[in-house]
Amino acid sequence: MGSPWSELLANLAVVAMFVSVWIHTHVWLDRRAALTRATAFGLLMGAGAVILMLTPMQLQPGLFVDLRGTMIALAGFFGGPVACVIAGLAAVAFRFHEGGIGVFAGAMGIAIATLIGIAGHLALRGRAPGRVDILILAATAAAGSPLGLLALPREIMQTVLPQVALPTSLLIFLSIMLSGLALYQERRRIEALQSRRIYKAVVEALPDCLNVKDLEGRFIAANPATARLMRAVDAKALIGKTDFDFYPQETARKFHEDELAILAGGVPSTIEQRLHHEDGPDGWLSTLKAPFRDHSGTIVGLITHNRDITTRKQLEDELAESRVRLADALTHMADGLVMFDGDGKLVLGNAQYIAMFPQTADIRIPGADYRDILRISAARGEQIVPPDKIEDWIGGIVASRKLPSNRQEIRLSDGRWLDVRTRPTSDGGSLSVYSDITEAKHVEAELLAANEKLNLLANRDGLTELLTRRAFDEALALEYARGKRSMAPLSLLIIDVDWFKRFNDHYGHPAGDECLRAVSGCIKATARRAADAAARYGGEEFALILPETDARGAFVIAENLRKGVRDLRLAHAGSEKGIVTISVGVGTFDPGGASIEIADLLRRADEALYGAKVAGRDRVHGWRPHVSEPHATGARRRS
Repeated sequence: MGSPWSELLANLAVVAMFVSVWIHTHVWLDRRAALTRATAFGLLMGAGAVILMLTPMQLQPGLFVDLRGTMIALAGFFGGPVACVIAGLAAVAFRFHEGGIGVFAGAMGIAIATLIGIAGHLALRGRAPGRVDILILAATAAAGSPLGLLALPREIMQTVLPQVALPTSLLIFLSIMLSGLALYQERRRIEALQSRRIYKAVVEALPDCLNVKDLEGRFIAANPATARLMRAVDAKALIGKTDFDFYPQETARKFHEDELAILAGGVPSTIEQRLHHEDGPDGWLSTLKAPFRDHSGTIVGLITHNRDITTRKQLEDELAESRVRLADALTHMADGLVMFDGDGKLVLGNAQYIAMFPQTADIRIPGADYRDILRISAARGEQIVPPDKIEDWIGGIVASRKLPSNRQEIRLSDGRWLDVRTRPTSDGGSLSVYSDITEAKHVEAELLAANEKLNLLANRDGLTELLTRRAFDEALALEYARGKRSMAPLSLLIIDVDWFKRFNDHYGHPAGDECLRAVSGCIKATARRAADAAARYGGEEFALILPETDARGAFVIAENLRKGVRDLRLAHAGSEKGIVTISVGVGTFDPGGASIEIADLLRRADEALYGAKVAGRDRVHGWRPHVSEPHATGARRRS
C-alpha cells in the first residue's frame, strides 16, 4: 500500500464515483414513492461504504481507516433516516464480516456517522439543504470521525490517532463538502428544470398572448396563443419575424410605435390597441408591455402580454349606447322619476321630477336625504301639512316606500295634483314615478258636478223639484230599515190636491202646473228636518216621509201643511171651498206595535187619505183599523 494520503485520496475518488452514479440515475426514481427512493439511495450509499472498506488504508494488522462515514452521513442528510439506516447496516454488516482488532472501533464510527446524518436531516425540518447546512454537516462529520478510534486498545490508539486523525478528518470534511455540493447543485438543477417545465406549461396553456421581442421588434419567444392571434402556423413560426409579417402595414406600424415609446420610457405600461386583419373583423387588445433587461440592467427586449378585450369593448359600447338611450328617455318622458337608495339618499331624479317641485328644486339633488327634502318642502309651504304633524307626515311617507305597491295622490299648495306610484327596489331603496294629474282632477271635478246634476235630475221631479216616485221608494225603504234597527217610529203622509182635475179643466194646464208648484212649496217648507223627504207621488199626489215621528206628531205636521195650503188662497172655482185645498192621509209604523211591512205602511196612508176624501176633503185623517177593512184592496177614488 502507499502512503495514508494516497489511499485516502483513492477513497475520495470512490465517493465521487458513487455520488456521480446517483446524480445520473436518480431521475428514474423520481416518479416512485418516497420510501422507494430512500431505500435505493441507502442501498447505493451502503454499497459505496462497502467499496470504500475494500480499499482502505491499513494502519496495523486488522486496523483500517477509510471514508465510509462520508457515504453514511450523506445518506442520512439527503435521503433521510431510512436511507441512513440502510447504508449504516450494510456498512456494519460488512465490517463485522471483515473482523480484526478494529471491528468495534469501525462499528462505532459507523454509528456516529449514522447519528450525524439523521440529526442533520431532522435539523432541516423538511426544507431543502443549503450550502451552510452542508458546511455544518461536513464539519460535524469531520470532528466526529476520530471518535470511533477511541474504541481501540489504548496502546494502539495512542500510536494510530496522531497519524490518521488529521488526514482522515480533512478528507471527510472535503469529501462531504464536494459530494454535498454536487448533490445540492443537482437538486437545484432538478428544481430549476421542474420550474421551467411548469412555467412552459403555464405559458403554453395561457389563453392570453405572451411573447418576448428584441430591440428590433423580432420575436424571440412566444406562446401558442400569440400564434393564434397572429394567425401563424405555430409559435415557432413567429421566431425571428416581426408584426409587419402578419399584420397590415398601418396596424404593424402603430404597434411598433407603441413598443418604441415603452422602450424609451423604460417602465411597464398597459395600453389598449385596436387589432385589424385584412380578412377579418376588427378587435381590441389590452396590452401590458414591460422592458426586458439583462443582468446588468440594460434593456435588451420587450415582454408583451396581450388580452383580447373585443367582447368587453362591445359590451362597453352597448352600455354607453344604452346609457344614452336611457338618458334620452328620462329627459323626454312626460312623468317625473326619482330613485332613493336604502339609506333614503336621492340617487337619480330626471328633469321632469325637479320641475314638478320648483320651490325645492335646489335641494332635490343626488345625495340629498329624503326626510330633509320633505321637511324643507313643508317649511317652504310647497305641500300643505299641519304644523304640529310634520314629523308624523314625513314618517308615514318614508315608511310607505317599503310597501310592495303604493299609490297616492298629493296636492301642492299651488293647486296642482300629483299622482305618485312607488315601488321598492332590490337594494332596499325605492323608485317613484310622479304624474301631473291636475287637468285630470279638474275634469274629474267637472264630471262629479255633472253626475251630481244628472243624479239630481234623475231623482227630482222637473216641475216641483221634489223627489221622484223612484227616489221616494228608495228613501222610504232606507228609513223603514233604519227605523226597524233603531226601534224608532216612522210616519208617512200622502197628500192629494182636492178637485185638481176640475182646476185644470177650468184654468188650463199651465195654471195647474203653477198650482202644483205652490203646493210643493208648502210641502218643502213643512219638511224642515234633513231626514224628512218630500216627493211627487203621482199627478196631483204628494208624499212626505217623516222619520222618528209617531202618529200624533205626524198628525200635527199634516194639519199645519193643510192650513199652509189654505193660506195660499189660490182661487179654485171648481171646488165648493172656493180655494185650493188638500186632503192628507197619515200612516205610521210603530216598532212597539204589530209588525208591518212597507206595503202595509203605504196602504194605511192611502186608506187614511181615502177616508179624508170621503169625509169631505180639506182635512187630515189618520189610519184606523175599522176604516181599512172595507178597502183592504187599496182601491181609491180619484178627484
